[in-house]
Amino acid sequence: MAQPNTTSWSDGLHALAEAAERVWLDQWARGHINPTTLQPEPAAQTEPVLALAGSTR
Repeated sequence: MAQPNTTSWSDGLHALAEAAERVWLDQWARGHINPTTLQPEPAAQTEPVLALAGSTR
């Protein structure tokens, strides 16, 4: 009888995977993850406030 795939992870690897999942879930909860693609939203292009002062945009 074939044995199941029993690749064991070390405790450190489990901890890293759980930490990465917590970070992703936090970003998702804050709305920084696109719900359709489940990938991070691109960073918004922002300009310093002083760069817009007197602007006619």
